[in-house]
Amino acid sequence: MDIFNTFPIGPDYRFMGRETIYTSRTREQINQQTIPDILNGAMQRHLKNYRESVYLKNYLRGDHPILQRAKTVRPDVNNRIVINNAQTIVRNGNGYFLGEPIQFTAKKEADSDSVQKLNDYMDSEDKSCEDMNVGDDAAITGRGFRLTATDKPADVDEAPFEIPTLESESTEVIYSTSAGHKPLLAFTHAPILDDNGNTSGTEYTVYDDTYQYIYSVKGGLGSQIKSADLVEPPKAHFLGDVPIVEYANNAFRLGDFESVITILDAIDKMSSDRVNDVEQIVNAILIFQGLHLKTKDETKDGISDADKLKESKTLEFPDDGTGSGNKKVYYVSSNLDQSQAETLQKTLMDYVYAITGIPDRNARAGGGQDTGDAVYLRDGYQALEVVARVKERYFRKAERRTLRMVCQILRRFDNIDLRPMDIDIKFIRNRTDNLLNKSNAFATFMGTKQIAPQDGVALIGITNDPKSMAQRGKKYWDAQAKEAASTAKVQNAPSEDDNLEGDGPDINAQSDDKRPNNNAAEKATG
Repeated sequence: MDIFNTFPIGPDYRFMGRETIYTSRTREQINQQTIPDILNGAMQRHLKNYRESVYLKNYLRGDHPILQRAKTVRPDVNNRIVINNAQTIVRNGNGYFLGEPIQFTAKKEADSDSVQKLNDYMDSEDKSCEDMNVGDDAAITGRGFRLTATDKPADVDEAPFEIPTLESESTEVIYSTSAGHKPLLAFTHAPILDDNGNTSGTEYTVYDDTYQYIYSVKGGLGSQIKSADLVEPPKAHFLGDVPIVEYANNAFRLGDFESVITILDAIDKMSSDRVNDVEQIVNAILIFQGLHLKTKDETKDGISDADKLKESKTLEFPDDGTGSGNKKVYYVSSNLDQSQAETLQKTLMDYVYAITGIPDRNARAGGGQDTGDAVYLRDGYQALEVVARVKERYFRKAERRTLRMVCQILRRFDNIDLRPMDIDIKFIRNRTDNLLNKSNAFATFMGTKQIAPQDGVALIGITNDPKSMAQRGKKYWDAQAKEAASTAKVQNAPSEDDNLEGDGPDINAQSDDKRPNNNAAEKATG
């Protein structure tokens, strides 16, 4: 089945986000006999999502419609210029959103060590890199997918779990039609290749909240799946949830550049036409009116007038004595007003910035020297922050599902008793342009003596773990105060020289009650 011909994407195609797939089956009705029917029922929508996702990923790589453009007029002048603004949109947007790693912090002090172990495990699994992969997929195709799986019991260097990113075009989560739309089933697929590299079938790895199923289907993607295609007995995963988690980019599963893709195509066309225009001026058609260009058979040297013109750029015609005034030599060209074209192209880019929320990198071209919040507002970062906050809500929801399964694995293999409710998920956009304002705000908070340092750090948003930062700060300054007190004690201690010179207390002096009674002594001697 050729899905690309089944779902063609032409110039009039409308991208409106990926479709969500639902099933009316209940959790109890899902088993190895009913799963093929559910997958077959979902396949039509999945193929559409697959087709669109592949197109969007290729678009990001630079495969734009302009590369297939054909010209009927002057086909020899057909520049095909790709201005890959889609890549810029995804790179800048996702870099701002996930440039700083997502961190987990303990809500209670008693869980601090366990959460720190969790973060260490996440680092060992390169979670920050996997977060960027999931974020890129979501920004391109409207959704990303992550699998949570057990690895092996934890040792010194490795986590007992894996959290790989799955290809967004080949993965699907099927949700319940009941209230809450709980995920009931998920699958990912890959082609089966023979020894010659040809596709001989499709393998589906399917998960419910209890088991993993593997189906091997003869035929390409979209071929009918049967119960007999199950290649091995279902394998229990004990996670208590569907291990594949969908990270939606927004409510409609729209990619970051999907809503402006027609504008991006128009910019490609304009850029190509502007280059074509320059080339056509250089290679304009030369018209000879009332003059005859001799062929090579008509010349004595066997060189045509056209070839001589190409070589010397000049050509002389003798006067035929007719006195005709209709003889002309001129160029035919179609000139594009470059200034108007540039204005239009800038207008189109302004639309792109406004719709996607991506800041205009050329906004500072006017030479402004303002800093801090003024830069934040002027250069469009406020709009980018709005987009990032929408993404954060959907990513936080997905992270909690992943975290729930990771905690389940940690309890089983590493005796770490954590619950998602014990953990804060921290997203941070590391903006330092208004750091001075943040510092002043923190000093104001601390000056009131009514707010804890931890809360002050959290309010100004300069770290994703304010508790640890506050604790480290307190430990540091307590040590500094202790050292200063010790230094002052040493400096104020009396020296031996002071006592010898009589400036200090007389060590030979005795208290009044221990001094000899002189009167009694005189009486004794008298």
